[in-house]
Amino acid sequence: MVPANVLALVPARGGSKGLPGKNARTLGDLSLLAWTVEAVRASGVELGALALTTDSPELAEVGRAAGLEVPFMRPDELASDTADALSVVDHALAWFARERGREFDAVAWLQPTSPFRRPSALAEALRLLDQVDVPGVVGVKDLHRSPSVLYRADDTNRLTPLSAAEPQQTRRQDIRSVLTPNGALYVTKVATIREARTLLPSGAIGIVMDQIESIDIDDATDWALAEAVVTAGLDWRSRR
Repeated sequence: MVPANVLALVPARGGSKGLPGKNARTLGDLSLLAWTVEAVRASGVELGALALTTDSPELAEVGRAAGLEVPFMRPDELASDTADALSVVDHALAWFARERGREFDAVAWLQPTSPFRRPSALAEALRLLDQVDVPGVVGVKDLHRSPSVLYRADDTNRLTPLSAAEPQQTRRQDIRSVLTPNGALYVTKVATIREARTLLPSGAIGIVMDQIESIDIDDATDWALAEAVVTAGLDWRSRR
């Protein structure tokens, strides 16, 4: 696979229940969409296309101003909060194949609500994906916990161990950490998407990101945290 044959998609619906209008907001001196564009540019990677998929004319204008291509508007059936990422990816791949005769080897799914992903993570993801036996690469964060100290709660908040099979450990240095996707980065081969129907296939490699890189803006609290990061100069743009 050559890096130039990657379709990078930035998904941004016009509606948002947790934080209305979040994708059109400005964070620091950049629009939220522009943070992702700047990270791609700073990564130095060559992409086949860097496109915004949205249902909103307002966001389309914000995206174009940030440097995103807006080749189509997302249809209504893919604009609800129940629309899944795979359907949006399928629509984009089909549009490029039909309208431009363009096929891609991989899709990079870059949510604008993760503005602090470091550019080097994208470059590393594409390097790793170039290996034949790697179906995908995903951004992850460390929970600093093991299954032995994770619990489920019933309706009365009575706790039950998530994994009773593992010995309970409470010292941090003894815990084998658990990783979870942080939403900042998914890069998956198109053949894998079509066969496995997922952006996170079995055998994917994780790129561990820190707590700031892993901020995923969903509500007002997340936005306030993101603003605090920018004000304190802790984002990747301030630290490079």
